[in-house]
Amino acid sequence: MTREQLQRILQEVQDGKTSADEACERLRNLPFEDLGFAKVDHHRTLRTGMPEVIFSSGKTAGQVARIFASLAGSGVNVLATRADPQVFEAVQRQEDRAQYHELARCIT
Repeated sequence: MTREQLQRILQEVQDGKTSADEACERLRNLPFEDLGFAKVDHHRTLRTGMPEVIFSSGKTAGQVARIFASLAGSGVNVLATRADPQVFEAVQRQEDRAQYHELARCIT
């Protein structure tokens, strides 16, 4: 989640457009979302200005795809490094906007 996204949620609550319960639901994955095999840092963008990067090496294609979908769902740009075509196929099933960059071996 970016600073701008957080400010928008808070402004919506202040303006009465969003209930406190709705805002809490939208913020439920801050700072971390536990996927069982990984803790996705959704708070990193707020702390550092840059979202978390997925280091694909050592993870299954399914694990990378779940992490990628989790980050993409929070509205930040996503980068997965050290990815191969099989990992990209798994990611693309979760996030159809994903693009594979063969030379760089990364997914965005």
